[in-house]
Amino acid sequence: MGYGLGIDLGTTFTAAAVAGESGTRMVPLGQDVVVPSVVYSTVEGALLTGVAAEVVGAKDPVRLSRGHKRRLGDPTPLVIGGVAYSPAALLAAQLREVVTYVTAQEGAPPEQVVLTCPAVWGPYRREHFDEVPRLAGLPGARIVTEPEAAATHYSMERRLGEGELVAVYDLGGGTFDTTILRARAGGMEILGTPEGVERLGGMDFDEALVAHVDRSLDGAISALDPGDPDSARALAAIRALCVRAKEELSTEPDVTLRVPLPAGERELLVTRLEFNEMIKPSVELTTEALHRTIASAGLRPDDLAAVLLAGGSSRIPLVPQMVSEAFGRPVRVGLHPKYTVALGAAAVSRTPAAAPPAPPGTPPSGEPLPQLPPAAPEPVAARTPARRPKWLVPAAAAAVVVLVVALATAFLTTGDEDAPAARGGDAAPAAPLGDGSDGKEFTVFDKADVGPFKSIIGSADNWAGTFLGDGETAKHTAIGVTPGKVGDENGLHAVWSGKGAGQLYFQDTRGGRDMTRYTTNDTALVFDAVVTKAPAVRTTIAVHCEYPCAAQVEAKSLFSKLPVGKKSTVRIPLSCFTDAGLDPKKVNTFFLVYTEGAFDVSLANVRWVPGAAKEAGASRCGDLT
Repeated sequence: MGYGLGIDLGTTFTAAAVAGESGTRMVPLGQDVVVPSVVYSTVEGALLTGVAAEVVGAKDPVRLSRGHKRRLGDPTPLVIGGVAYSPAALLAAQLREVVTYVTAQEGAPPEQVVLTCPAVWGPYRREHFDEVPRLAGLPGARIVTEPEAAATHYSMERRLGEGELVAVYDLGGGTFDTTILRARAGGMEILGTPEGVERLGGMDFDEALVAHVDRSLDGAISALDPGDPDSARALAAIRALCVRAKEELSTEPDVTLRVPLPAGERELLVTRLEFNEMIKPSVELTTEALHRTIASAGLRPDDLAAVLLAGGSSRIPLVPQMVSEAFGRPVRVGLHPKYTVALGAAAVSRTPAAAPPAPPGTPPSGEPLPQLPPAAPEPVAARTPARRPKWLVPAAAAAVVVLVVALATAFLTTGDEDAPAARGGDAAPAAPLGDGSDGKEFTVFDKADVGPFKSIIGSADNWAGTFLGDGETAKHTAIGVTPGKVGDENGLHAVWSGKGAGQLYFQDTRGGRDMTRYTTNDTALVFDAVVTKAPAVRTTIAVHCEYPCAAQVEAKSLFSKLPVGKKSTVRIPLSCFTDAGLDPKKVNTFFLVYTEGAFDVSLANVRWVPGAAKEAGASRCGDLT
């Protein structure tokens, strides 16, 4: 007897459900119904997922990746154990393991697999997520939004009437999004514009609790060195302790934490009231987003039959309380909101595939999608760059910033400065961390990479990025780069074939730099170029400031106006990027060229030059839109 499989690849947990003639049910993925969304890279290069990864990773946390779903599109490759992975590749490893496990349990492979993704994702993120089933060997998998899946399950559970209007409030481990849906006989119809808050979910509540514990213990946690094995294990244990405390505070008025510090155990009492105060600003952001979603559909809260809660974090008592107070409508919570999305996806797997509604921001047919598929710097497709929500009370914010930096190695996968060097060869001497106040240039590429910057290409062949290396050569189907000449200078010769999207960029793979001072002295992004063939289609130049922060300018006209075969110096005022949303406090990709059509150009001497925005020949921002 055939069955369909629904999978919720969540930020913190992964769940699976099957649907057949006997109905829809969850499939326990081991001893528990859900498994943690973590991946461990072994010394041999194999990838372990779920419980196996978490058990091994507890002893060796630097090889463990968690939260990588949030990193879809992050310009910095995820480096685990010295090997770079795209987030899509890690999600594909999880997906492959789940399908293999369920197939063994059910005795046959599923007839249809349905995956879910946040409704707020635009075309770029959706294209990126499309890579996950392809990499997992499941090219026929369907993808629906998480609110659609949740509403489908609720419709089966409680029988939504024809035309009934509901709001789906989906607060998971790492993301929040909300959608207005109308029940139809053939499925759910999306109304208005789905809203979301980037990087808001249970993981952020965990961070808030860790920060509270750190403050209560006079900074004992942030003082730990994540590079020390004992400290790294302690940090991982403390994080797990705070996750359990968060869950217990949903049913208990207070919990006693025994914090395992290397110097000895410390004890601390945390109350539910204290926890509510930590997360209340964040929950207020979610209700504000839902108000905007309702308004975008031309509705009022009174028009809704109910607000449907989904996602494990919606079980926190403060959430339904605040949602009910904000909207005055019935709040419906399933018995297990953590399972709602997977159950709904399984139900969808038994229905004929229909053409999905176009996501918000999808361009008209025939126009290129806003840039890029899988894991490279995300261009800013005519939108306000997403920023991390201000979910902390002001007194806590500074402590969390310090703490997140300290915990980054143990808790999140970040770039490893040694790994890119192994691929890219020895770079030129490291660039000084100038702030522009001395009037000096900040050089990124000068005849060769200026360390710690790396020249990288990305395309559908490898969106995690291919480092050019000592030979300054790399080739993908869409883009190839070889050594070139720009006048008398050594540079890079980049050729886009017109066979898909490709990009060339220069990045500090260790993380972002504070370049704020360069915004006050008429700095320009300056580079030398020789155009051999002008770009055929839309082309952009971008600067990135740690995903999802980025800014771009239109560059097709700029390159087309340069004399063919002759060296030109291009000056783009930094203000063009800051006006488009660049956060200068955390710049990590200092120059990126992207196009989907044919283009042939040689580039050299890439730098940021104070005062150059005032020089003759500098571009005007108004000409780059």
